[in-house]
Amino acid sequence: MNRDKSISPLAMLTIFMMLMLTPSASAQSFQYPEYEGMEEIAVSHQDAQPNIIDYATAFLNHYADKATFYGKAYADWQKYLAAPDTTFCVDTKNAYMHYELVRPEPDDTIVIEMCYWNCADRKRRLVCANSYMRVEGDYGYDDYIGTYFYVYDNATGIMREVLAEDIGALYDGDGLSVFFLPRKGTTIKVSAAAGGERWNEVLKWNGYTFRSKRVR
Repeated sequence: MNRDKSISPLAMLTIFMMLMLTPSASAQSFQYPEYEGMEEIAVSHQDAQPNIIDYATAFLNHYADKATFYGKAYADWQKYLAAPDTTFCVDTKNAYMHYELVRPEPDDTIVIEMCYWNCADRKRRLVCANSYMRVEGDYGYDDYIGTYFYVYDNATGIMREVLAEDIGALYDGDGLSVFFLPRKGTTIKVSAAAGGERWNEVLKWNGYTFRSKRVR
């Protein structure tokens, strides 16, 4: 006797709901590691969600007294907020900020830039504050020069620091690893400098972490 092998409408609906819920459940289960003593920064904002201006204000205010160049950047940032000019490149549409501080006496330029990426669960964002030093056609190093990553929680309004190695963004080449944040897109460019091995990589965003890829 032949049996009807067609699927009932109720069974089809059940299968559809399971398929829809599975990615969501997977996304919600992802957790960034937490460590004692990591930085936490409150982010104030007027709109429903912070924009790059809000993240930059919170970060620069937090680091203003930690390094002279961050103190100068924060002072210039306050002037910019009062009367916007070309001191900063602020692209709220693409979630990007760029600032350059020319220091005649040490004869170098410090670049500070920030951007953020929306996490796959739409409940968090990964915020990045990056700084690097240009000196005599190469890149140099100073205290607090480097790349800082934070996970911003929409519910708490707090961005919590996360380690680069926990999100696939740690590099230890023969030379100084320099990051360049994207004004458009979601890919970070990486290069080694300071007299060491020179190579190029990109870090591709996957919704929670990064995946590295060599660029030829």
